[in-house]
Amino acid sequence: MNTRKIQTKVFGEECSLEIMDFNKADGKKWKAVFDLWRGLKMGLRDYKSREPNFPEGLSEVAFCLWSGSSRFISAKGLSNTSFDTFDVKTMKAEQIKACSVEKDLTSFGPTSKWDDLYFLDFYNDGKVDGKFDIYKIPSKLIYENKVNKNQTLKDQQGEKRRPRFCIKKDIIAANKIKPIASKVKVW
Repeated sequence: MNTRKIQTKVFGEECSLEIMDFNKADGKKWKAVFDLWRGLKMGLRDYKSREPNFPEGLSEVAFCLWSGSSRFISAKGLSNTSFDTFDVKTMKAEQIKACSVEKDLTSFGPTSKWDDLYFLDFYNDGKVDGKFDIYKIPSKLIYENKVNKNQTLKDQQGEKRRPRFCIKKDIIAANKIKPIASKVKVW
């Protein structure tokens, strides 16, 4: 892996991005870190304890290893930096959401913005073995999703709230979205 700076345009703004690139060899390190996290997750199950959330460092790097995108680190000259990865080929800012449980509870910050949104499902029929399915989610479905009886995600963002809902049930299952890749293995 290596970190570099690029001059580009994001959301119509000229900026300098610091990004991290990965290659195939980085997959083995990713798997070693994943296995450490999985050991903690499964070990806490024995104590009937709340399990740790899936770390963004694992989900974002897994996506980058699969897609060739770069992990976003920092920016200069950009007003909104809520995205996670950046595809230097398409010049698109990407939002990555992930889960390792059967029923996710995903949240979006009040200023979340992206060009493309991807959901990574690491549950893998309860195995949580590092393999994952990838879904490309149409942004319209996220912004227009009802998060309560009267409000959509976009409505709550306008109130500076952080709406939460189940992407797997409310978006993927409800709209019969198929994965763009299944049982992905990045090591």
